[in-house]
Amino acid sequence: MGCGASRNFSYKAEVEQMWDEVSKTVKVQKRDKKENTVVRRSGWKIIRIFVSSTFKDFHAEREILVKQIFPDLRQWCERRRLHLVECDLRWGVPKDSTDEETLRTCLEEIDRCYAENKFPYFLNMTSERCGWIPEQGKVPSNLGKKYQWVNGLSVTEMEIMHGAYRNDNPNSVFAMRESSFLNNLPEEQKENFVDFNPIAPEKLRILKSMLQNRFKGERCFKYKCHFDCVDEETNKARLNGLDGDFTKKILEFFKKRIAIQYPLEDIELDPYEQEREAHESFMKNRSATVLGRTDILQQLGDHVTGLAIDVPLVLLGGPGMGKSSIMAKAADVAVDSSAKGDIPGGGDHGWYIFYHFVGAIPGSTDLEKMLKRFLKEMKICTDSNMPKDYETAAQLTSGVLSNPNTKPVIIIIDAANQFDDEKQANVLSWLPRKLAPQIRVLFSMINETPPHKILKERPKMPIEVEVTPLDMESRKEIVKEMLGQYNKKLDAQQYQVLLAKESSQNPLWLSIACEELRVHGDYESVTEKIESLADGLLELLAQVLSRFENENGGDLLVATLSLLEASSSGLLETELLTILGDEDNLNVPDGYDAKNARNAEAWLHRDRNTQRPMSLSAAKWAAVYRALRPFLRPFGDSGEGRLDFYHRSLSKAVRRKYFLQDDESDEAESRNIYHWWHSKLADYFEFEQNIDRKVEEYPYQLVKVDDKKRLCKCLTEWSIFDRLYREDYSTELLFYWRKAGGYSKMEECYEVSLKELEEMGTSKEELALRYEHITRVIIQAGLYDKSQVLLETLVKLEEDELGARPERMVEVYALCGELWDEISKMHEFISTENIRDLRPAIEFGRKSAAIRETLDGDAHKYKLAIMLMNLAFNLNVWADCGGDSTLSPSDAIAEGREKVERAINVFQEVDDLGKEAEANMTKAILYPREVENKLSFMSWPWSSVNRPMVKTAN
Repeated sequence: MGCGASRNFSYKAEVEQMWDEVSKTVKVQKRDKKENTVVRRSGWKIIRIFVSSTFKDFHAEREILVKQIFPDLRQWCERRRLHLVECDLRWGVPKDSTDEETLRTCLEEIDRCYAENKFPYFLNMTSERCGWIPEQGKVPSNLGKKYQWVNGLSVTEMEIMHGAYRNDNPNSVFAMRESSFLNNLPEEQKENFVDFNPIAPEKLRILKSMLQNRFKGERCFKYKCHFDCVDEETNKARLNGLDGDFTKKILEFFKKRIAIQYPLEDIELDPYEQEREAHESFMKNRSATVLGRTDILQQLGDHVTGLAIDVPLVLLGGPGMGKSSIMAKAADVAVDSSAKGDIPGGGDHGWYIFYHFVGAIPGSTDLEKMLKRFLKEMKICTDSNMPKDYETAAQLTSGVLSNPNTKPVIIIIDAANQFDDEKQANVLSWLPRKLAPQIRVLFSMINETPPHKILKERPKMPIEVEVTPLDMESRKEIVKEMLGQYNKKLDAQQYQVLLAKESSQNPLWLSIACEELRVHGDYESVTEKIESLADGLLELLAQVLSRFENENGGDLLVATLSLLEASSSGLLETELLTILGDEDNLNVPDGYDAKNARNAEAWLHRDRNTQRPMSLSAAKWAAVYRALRPFLRPFGDSGEGRLDFYHRSLSKAVRRKYFLQDDESDEAESRNIYHWWHSKLADYFEFEQNIDRKVEEYPYQLVKVDDKKRLCKCLTEWSIFDRLYREDYSTELLFYWRKAGGYSKMEECYEVSLKELEEMGTSKEELALRYEHITRVIIQAGLYDKSQVLLETLVKLEEDELGARPERMVEVYALCGELWDEISKMHEFISTENIRDLRPAIEFGRKSAAIRETLDGDAHKYKLAIMLMNLAFNLNVWADCGGDSTLSPSDAIAEGREKVERAINVFQEVDDLGKEAEANMTKAILYPREVENKLSFMSWPWSSVNRPMVKTAN
């Protein structure tokens, strides 16, 4: 036997001896597969995955993990109310760390994983390197004793021992890269992938053998990859083929293990509860890291616990200043403090905390929807008696917040300036001038936006708190905390370079910068990366978008951003995939001119094929979505898969970068780009089968491209009409008609549509219903002459051809009464002239009420009460006008009082506090002034609920 063979035998014996020592420290020989590992918890929880490998040779795999596998897994985890954090130490240990600091960092991070999850989620990658083997005596005795250190093992091997091997950790998986990739690897690169330590081959052989014997099946697998090229900038070898077995097996393993420990709770939630949970998810995520804002949080806390506070607090600051994080933290602290009973003044049941983050989830910009959720959570309303429109919901909410009997509640609303534009004029109509003593309201908004101006114009101004730029110490703490979550640290010089940038005062800029550093794979060039970060929020976002273009899909990524920007309220993922599937038509054509395009015959008659293209492949979409996901809302799973920009700053950056909306660009060119993308969406949604989505996007896009012809056609499609029609007031439908040519055009188009229905042989029943709905919309538009003509046709149809069916005549008479009620309101002053228009309003109201009395069902009872209340009001106006020989003022008042009393009883029976309040206000005007103060009903607290005011002519 030669010297070489003898030495190899020596290495084998040495390594075997090490493993004999390892065997003495094994705690569990074989874990029972039936062992219950389910983790019981309430609310959201953080789980961590520890990544173990040598450094130099697994750069490519770690890139795939951080930029592909973990983002996909993170999204999946959120459905289980889990926040996933990967522990990737590739540049988490500063270069100047001592041996003890390095060893402690690695092993204590595994301890942290044990503490939080019973068994760590543990991934090891092994190939042809052993990694650093501390010299004997270099491992401090306290660490050696604590972790049962075995001399001769590398740090990576000790991570394996501590994180998986000794206790047969069921959450551990081992990926072994086969050595075939070395065949084509350049010689100068091999030192990064092959360990030249003489003992390395034997150590690796035995390590792989021991792992394969202990961790069977899916827990230990081999994968192949091959050398691609050497990156010219980093001089690092690139490996291909990692998106196959490597990616799939790791993702599937962790999904399976996490599903076992954290099974989905099969609980059916109503829409309001789903919204609340989505806002809770956002709150937990955003409140995790709020540093440097102690003084502001204290001011918010003082407002909540203060005495004699009857106005809201407003948190003011520019874009990206961290208002959302502060509000999320305030909400989180309030929820926790309320649960512990630490907030004084909560009575026996404590304070209820209602929080709403505008823009955080789909539908959160809808103010009416938010108010209804508030009323539901406060148990003021149920689904059966929920207000039907924004105005009613706002009145009821105002009454609730001014009522001293309402249970204590803290209302926290973030980004109040981002509610839908059409509500901006009365965005705070639900907020009373004076809050009840046990009500606290906190807003955040940008300075001088409409809601801020409205609040400042009130007699009693709100309490204002300004969000100031971050100080240096806070900035440093934020960077330390954000990178520290992933075990990454900057040295003193790197901190100095990063925080010297002026934009580091902005929390959003700082968080984006930290995210860019977190996913930066080359720890040796971190300083250069920091230096390259653009100093400016929009500039940094543009830089990030450029990186995304290069790394994650190019034109596909640009098209995705452009389509989201051009959409009305975001797009479903399925919609994006279909539009992006037409990959050859995702760029604005050279020389495209919106003005000429609108008029060009070719454009007006272009082929808008109903056949959808093949959807974009999952692999291509995954790359785009993975990159954009941190910047998209909603956080978590919305259930419908709608995507939109989370922060308006990103929308602004997209407009500047891809739509050329800046001071130096040509406005015409920007309009052309917008027109092209809006046209693309209009063409897509013209043939959309999902009517709800078609209604959301198609008319909006037609308005944007000023296509009045298609818009008129769209609004006369009965399926779209039915979605936009509202019995009380069809706001959206009327808005679109104003854009399509005005109400006269609407009148003309619907007249044609009704004739077409008659010619098609539509059933008389359906025809009558269409006449009713069209007439109601025409009334809403103020076209009273045309409404009378349509009503005559409707009455004749119902009475002569359909037998005057009671369930239909009750609605027809109610509509007639509504028409004359609107006509009577056109008089500026109350006088005897009103009698002419009030008479039919009252007569038709009586007819409708009389029929309604004979019909069964809660819906008829509720509508009867509303009719009685309206009749009571009109009877009071009749009396003010002096009446006539058919009905004296005193008889009108007596009849009005009887009807309003009946209405109040019904509203009490169905528990509709809003309508009950409105009826009580009507009751008040029916009694003489001198006895008002003696009436018990005048103590009703809903003082903000108003009936129409009338002026009397002298």
